[in-house]
Amino acid sequence: MKTVLLTDDNEDMQELVQLVLKRAGYGLITATDGVKAVEAALKHKPDLILMDLNMPNMNGFEATRQLRQKGFANPIVVLTASESEQDRAKAKAAGCDDYVLKTVDMADVEVILDRYLFESGGDL
Repeated sequence: MKTVLLTDDNEDMQELVQLVLKRAGYGLITATDGVKAVEAALKHKPDLILMDLNMPNMNGFEATRQLRQKGFANPIVVLTASESEQDRAKAKAAGCDDYVLKTVDMADVEVILDRYLFESGGDL
């Protein structure tokens, strides 16, 4: 079973993504801040990380930079409410593979799951 690490400090968002992942047949690991995300990713080596940008203790930009520096090569996809082009550029510079906006229906998350867990490559 392929596994996704969801890094988000919002419990409602975690529950929503968990429903999407379970329905699609993926395993889920969660982390509520950037420090825990780095630890979980290095320990569990998930097939995909969905990375929030604004979290306590360490933001998603820094968590991604640290993971890339430590050799984590699997896809890291930003999952955020920020539509900022500046944040999109910072995410790419940090090493993120793609950028998805949080939505209520989560259709974009399903597209990302298919893209990175069944296809290869992204288009940040």
